[in-house]
Amino acid sequence: MATQLLIYKTAVPVSRARHGDCFVTTGIDYAFSGEVNSVPLMSVEFPHAAGEYAIVFAGSDAELMPVVILGVRGNENLFLSKDSGWGGGYIPAFLRRYPFVFSRSDDRFLLCVDEEFPGFNREGKGQPLFAANGEPTAYVDTML
Repeated sequence: MATQLLIYKTAVPVSRARHGDCFVTTGIDYAFSGEVNSVPLMSVEFPHAAGEYAIVFAGSDAELMPVVILGVRGNENLFLSKDSGWGGGYIPAFLRRYPFVFSRSDDRFLLCVDEEFPGFNREGKGQPLFAANGEPTAYVDTML
């Protein structure tokens, strides 16, 4: 997949063949969100987000979706601190789940991972995507 969906650069479907030896290190570095001024929000997040963020509905007539405003100018995230931490108390799920995202293929959804995420590696650092027996780990199950 080409550059897509705000923060994702090369999201590809997670598979045992391609990612059997891959790991993901996550933490408190939100530098990946530095050039977005809004991110999608799920309705269940409204009570958590409403106290900190402006929630607006954006998109086209055919596809309106709720988003939280992170900055006034394009490519501006005012919630990103100088040390790449998150400056707000609530972190939208769209950012918490990174580097994972769902993609639609025909009538089903596929779990994808952004292979350009700095924490994506084959050096054994962080959470493995697959166990020694080839099955997805609990970490991947949680992302699903």
